[in-house]
Amino acid sequence: MPDCFSRWSRRPWRVIAAAGLCALGLAAAVAATGGVDWLAGPLRIRIHQPWRLVGSGLALIGLAFWLGGEESRSLLVRAWDFRERRAGWIAAAAAMATLLVGVVAGTGVAGSADSYGYVSQALLWLKGLPVQAETLAASVPWPLAEWSLSPLGYRPGVETGVIVPTYPPGLPLVMAVFAGVGGPGAVYWVVPLSGALAVWLTYVLGRRYADAASGAAAALLLAASPVFLYQLVQPMSDVPVTAWWLLSLWGAAAGLPVVAGAAAGVAVLTRPNLAPLAAVIMAAVLAHAYSQHRMSGAALRAAGAFALPLAAAVGFLLWLNARLYGSPFMSGYGAASGLFAFGNVAVNAGRYTRWLLETQTPVVLIGAAAPFARHAARRRTKGAASPLPAWVGLAAVAVVVACYLPYSPFEEWWYLRFLLPAIPILLILTTPTFVRVAAAAPAAARAPLLAAGVGLLASYYVVTASERSVFELHRLESRYVAAGGFASRELPASAVLLSVQESGPLRMYGGRTTVRFDYLEPDGLEAAVQFLERAGSRPYFVLEAWEETQFRERFARSSPLGLLDWPPMAEVGRPVKVRFYDPRDRQRFLAGEPVTTARDLRDDRGPR
Repeated sequence: MPDCFSRWSRRPWRVIAAAGLCALGLAAAVAATGGVDWLAGPLRIRIHQPWRLVGSGLALIGLAFWLGGEESRSLLVRAWDFRERRAGWIAAAAAMATLLVGVVAGTGVAGSADSYGYVSQALLWLKGLPVQAETLAASVPWPLAEWSLSPLGYRPGVETGVIVPTYPPGLPLVMAVFAGVGGPGAVYWVVPLSGALAVWLTYVLGRRYADAASGAAAALLLAASPVFLYQLVQPMSDVPVTAWWLLSLWGAAAGLPVVAGAAAGVAVLTRPNLAPLAAVIMAAVLAHAYSQHRMSGAALRAAGAFALPLAAAVGFLLWLNARLYGSPFMSGYGAASGLFAFGNVAVNAGRYTRWLLETQTPVVLIGAAAPFARHAARRRTKGAASPLPAWVGLAAVAVVVACYLPYSPFEEWWYLRFLLPAIPILLILTTPTFVRVAAAAPAAARAPLLAAGVGLLASYYVVTASERSVFELHRLESRYVAAGGFASRELPASAVLLSVQESGPLRMYGGRTTVRFDYLEPDGLEAAVQFLERAGSRPYFVLEAWEETQFRERFARSSPLGLLDWPPMAEVGRPVKVRFYDPRDRQRFLAGEPVTTARDLRDDRGPR
């Protein structure tokens, strides 16, 4: 220990450099958590902005290497020379950090339509086909009975009295495998693991396209990407489908057509509308086989190896569509004509472009010029079959964008998630430019220049993600568990809950039947409540605070119950509040009896 201290004391520049690295690490923590508050006796330290820490860290590191003189410059030159050897470790660290963020910051909740739809479908697959009987549908008198008994993420099936999932089976089937091995909670490991795989595959593909340093830079930037992080912490299909398509691209570039076809098959099961992307990968498989063997027979064999598992997946999907929705070409979302329209192209083009530039910066557009730029010599790793051609990446990006430009427009920025499979490819095509720019600098400046460029961009990404509530989603989603827990504890087993946004979680966490009030006729609320009471059920209204206006607008003109002019029996959740209304309380309240509102505003993250 004394020798170590003495060695560091003789090189104070190393101490300064270590302090700079600590400042950068603290900046990353602040960016990821939204700020830190430390209380040590009378001393309180509050840090909520990372940029000063970033500037201080970079300044300290710069000062350290200036003080280090020739020794520090020699170290920087060696760091650049060893960049290829260290790149894999950097990418592995990014992948592990991705897994950690997905697990620790993940919502772990089947809440909104998508997450409830995927998780609940996975649990149904453990019992057989994902078909759920709704016995109440045969007796209710109002129109669209089966639709009203279908929570968000579900729709009526072909058979009378059953509901089926809206969403494709790819992610739920993978979740079902995890649940079968590790229990129901294991479904929430699928997306974090997929995220780690996507980050690692971005490195591997970047190494094939250009070099290991470029691949590591692309992997780091994907791990920090705001929309990637937004989807990483939710049990939804965007990150898994990205990982499957990247695996398929890797299989094509590595000369493993069976791997490419199998991954493409799972990707199609996960997100069927991206099936045209398989044509790009088929072309890459053929090009690779022909370039290696110069024989059309080898190319045909590779095409067959790719097509066989893909065809099996497509065949299964067509069969399942027929079984659940009545036609092989019908999906849970309904007819394609209702989802896609040429008139949506201009709107979506403007929104996707704006969201991409706001969250990823214009830097990612460098990748679009990849085939037209003069590339430095590409380094192949030992055993690599061939590099990844730029045209394959650009064609894949173009197909992903083309598949979603005609899709129904959305206003929230996170619908950039539709283009998530294209983002790592854009990063792979972009980062070689960073390396080439750094390589043109003096030898001692190359490593710091590359590290600073990638680090600053990644920091901007993480800060943007934090500002857009990525790391607050677990708290925002906790209301679903809180509402379900209250229903399970406090409401009778005969309760029937009229809701929309909470219609799925109230079933999963509350074990109660739900009726979607948006499928009741505007003049049908009173009749629905009376029918349920005559049938021996206890109706309740369960509304998120923002839904109350919609409820009143729909029903207030035809039913006094639609006024919601009495206190709720309970209010749970934070920061989004969920209110439970008992229709029987209205008469009591108007007669002058007190109606007490129980409040439970804990932001429980729910079971993990």
